[in-house]
Amino acid sequence: MLQKRIYILVMTAFVCSSGLFAQHFYEAVTLSVNTPAKELAPAFYGKGLVFCSDRKNEWFISYTDMQNNPLTNLYFTEQKKSGGFDNPQLFSGEITTRLFEGPAVFTGDGKRMYFTRSIDPSPGLLKHAREDTTFGIFTAEFLDGQWKNIEPFPYNSRDYNVGYPCLSPDGTQMFFCSNDPSGMGGYDLYVTRMKQGTWSRPENLGNSVNTPENEVFPFLHENGRLFFASRGYKQRGDLEIYYSEYLDDQWGIPVVLPGPINSDSDDYGLIMNTAMDTGYFVSHRAGSPDIFQFHSTIPTFSACPPQEENNYCYIFYESNNAELDTTAFAYEWDMGDGTKVRSLKVEHCFSSTGTYDVELNVIDKLTNEVYFSQASYRLVVENIEQPFLTAPDTAFVGEPVNFSGRESFFKDFEIGAYYWDFGDGDRAASIDVQHVYTRPGVYEVQLGLTSPVENIDTPVERKCVTRKIFVLEEE
Repeated sequence: MLQKRIYILVMTAFVCSSGLFAQHFYEAVTLSVNTPAKELAPAFYGKGLVFCSDRKNEWFISYTDMQNNPLTNLYFTEQKKSGGFDNPQLFSGEITTRLFEGPAVFTGDGKRMYFTRSIDPSPGLLKHAREDTTFGIFTAEFLDGQWKNIEPFPYNSRDYNVGYPCLSPDGTQMFFCSNDPSGMGGYDLYVTRMKQGTWSRPENLGNSVNTPENEVFPFLHENGRLFFASRGYKQRGDLEIYYSEYLDDQWGIPVVLPGPINSDSDDYGLIMNTAMDTGYFVSHRAGSPDIFQFHSTIPTFSACPPQEENNYCYIFYESNNAELDTTAFAYEWDMGDGTKVRSLKVEHCFSSTGTYDVELNVIDKLTNEVYFSQASYRLVVENIEQPFLTAPDTAFVGEPVNFSGRESFFKDFEIGAYYWDFGDGDRAASIDVQHVYTRPGVYEVQLGLTSPVENIDTPVERKCVTRKIFVLEEE
């Protein structure tokens, strides 16, 4: 009897969409921290958020500007295990002053902060901030449980505003906005780099990003996308959120985010987590500046194994073979796919899945006819049970890459939906998708499957795999 001795020959591949924020991939909800006052400029800190608000508090006198508008202070709210947020508290007595404290950002270890503050025009106590008061960036260190060593950014000015800082993930770059008269009009975005312990002279990001209108609230994600808000790209005049990517030594043409992030009102101040499945932004859509949370509606998949390559190669050997007169007879394998091989031990690769009737025959060499059948076996060749991600191993920046999940195979799992994570923050939901990478690198693409949703009481099963793709610069 033919023994199914299957030695899979591992074939080693040469390793050399839908867009972000598609409307049906995200939902946005208002946070419980919002009040009739202003809440804006969320920033990640510890297990919660630091944000700005002009709400009244019991501990400090609320000061106003020359138009009698309250000045903002920094507040902290910790996120609960349920996902909600605690009642906000003033962030720090050392940071809070009688003047304006605005948007802040923190280093990854939480030991240093950069924040926006009014540049005090006089040492006396002011009931109102003067009209000629400008704001700048300040830094502070967290030492012995307090924020200390508050120092101004060396490029602050009493003649124009500098503020709204954000840091690159490694802390070596700081982006901010300024209405420096030497810019392109309104507020422009600038970058400064940490060199030998000091910040370099700021550089304007150029007219590929900046316009004669305002560009404000920068946020640099780990994937290299710089998010910001602008009034200068549409005739409507509202602030809208965009992103740009740095390619070929310049910032690319900004891409506007669709709903539910942008709306018919001012939207700005976007931040998001590493996975880009949760984030926060500010919107006036409810009548006043409020903080909104957005989250991905695409299911999350964890601990996804690397995809195994389907292989249809087998080794056949019949151990109970009879002694033959080798001068007159020979063993011959009939593989059932039209292939015949004369040998006792055979290595054969089928071209596709299917059911094959494999036979080992003894052949009369003189007549080339079957003398007798030694063994027979019905072999079912099938794919590995797994989601299967069909895509090229390599691709080029700027060129569409086709992905497909059609070769996914399961015996007892019905596929209801296909979900893609392209490894650069973009996602999609379809059996066949197309995606364009804008930066070179090695990306781990994830294909996730879910079972059909029959009713709310039926648990949804999930399957997933990952596979790497090399994206190269075009020559």
